[in-house]
Amino acid sequence: MGDLGIALIAAGAALAGSALTGLFTIAAGRRQAAAARYAGDEQARAVIDTVNRTLDEQRAARIEAARRQVYTQFLMAFDEALHLLRPRNPGSARRSGLEKVNTQHGLVELEGPEAVHVAASVMVEALLDLAEALDNYGGESTPSYGMETRRCAAFRRHFLATTQAVLHGDA
Repeated sequence: MGDLGIALIAAGAALAGSALTGLFTIAAGRRQAAAARYAGDEQARAVIDTVNRTLDEQRAARIEAARRQVYTQFLMAFDEALHLLRPRNPGSARRSGLEKVNTQHGLVELEGPEAVHVAASVMVEALLDLAEALDNYGGESTPSYGMETRRCAAFRRHFLATTQAVLHGDA
């Protein structure tokens, strides 16, 4: 084997070395690409989780704002009806006040939760009892009228405590 054989062997060895190095480089490149893809997937999951948490927080804030508005409107209608449920006011004004409370009560039922709806229902019943006492006995000086107005005030306080617990996450 002469110089030509040695040259061919050296060239073959160089080619085999280059091919082997190329294979290792390709394998390393694939591992790096897989690692980069995995890191990208994890980063994408983290972004999606953050976006979902933000959307959940925004949704909760919208629900709280809607509930707060409904509860406030119900309280305003209740206070107006309570003011109208006096002997000096005509029956039509009293009925109008009760109708507003009933309308707002329906919205409280829609917004929930159940504890607030129950508290609102008790308030409506107390107003109806007050209206009945007024219709049956006709005056603010009767004991039942005074008792019913105190019941309305107590149920109003209970409603406020219940709604505050719901809005502040205590319920």
